[in-house]
Amino acid sequence: MKNILIIAGSDSVGGAGVQADIKTCEAFSCYAATAITALTAQNTNGVSNNIFATNPQNLNEQIKMVNEELEIDAIKVGMLFNKELIACVSPWLEKFYKRGVSVVIDPVCVAKSGSKLLEDDAIFALKELFNFADIITPNIDEAKVLELDIKNLPCDTILKRSKVSEICEDTLFKKTGEVVKFKEPLIKPEIMHGAGCSFASALACLLANSHSKEEAIEIAKKYISNAIKSAITTKFGKRLLNHKVGING
Repeated sequence: MKNILIIAGSDSVGGAGVQADIKTCEAFSCYAATAITALTAQNTNGVSNNIFATNPQNLNEQIKMVNEELEIDAIKVGMLFNKELIACVSPWLEKFYKRGVSVVIDPVCVAKSGSKLLEDDAIFALKELFNFADIITPNIDEAKVLELDIKNLPCDTILKRSKVSEICEDTLFKKTGEVVKFKEPLIKPEIMHGAGCSFASALACLLANSHSKEEAIEIAKKYISNAIKSAITTKFGKRLLNHKVGING
């Protein structure tokens, strides 16, 4: 069983953040360890402005304790919220990356509801972390907020929802210059809470199990597609992924 370290924020409704990451790891038969960066109060309608960020010393201790116990096979990074937490995570990612551990960064900065999940003065610091990533997974909105020069990044980039009409298209930009497109029919609802978090975690699990990036993206997309098709109904409608569905539906 592969061990995945999740560095991300908590989602009280359980559809995104570390809760979604853990469920995804379980779906891929991986073991999930976590380092919590922030506590959020949220549901599928939005995120409360009362975000409680973990202090850097505690975050560092979380990662240290996990590293002492487990041989980490891949890392998924999600919400980091501020530059102090990014500064804490950076040397750890550098260490793991140089060790050959697969690092997937989901550059969380805006929730699908529009709520900000990254402080403005942390954008530059977040982009510096890409030097220690194998692949980053921004959607089109995050790419705009971060002002990413997609074709000139130090890592591969899978741009989620690079084109949406009747077909949902994701585009892989390799740092070698190669571009690979992944297309599938658009599934209703078009926006699903936690899809980005779960996709990035699925990638981490698959890379840990020696899949190529192209294979990992294809399988992760199928998993998310199945999870959306069998979405869990809440008081607000069908909005939560069914993480238990697996890649075979």
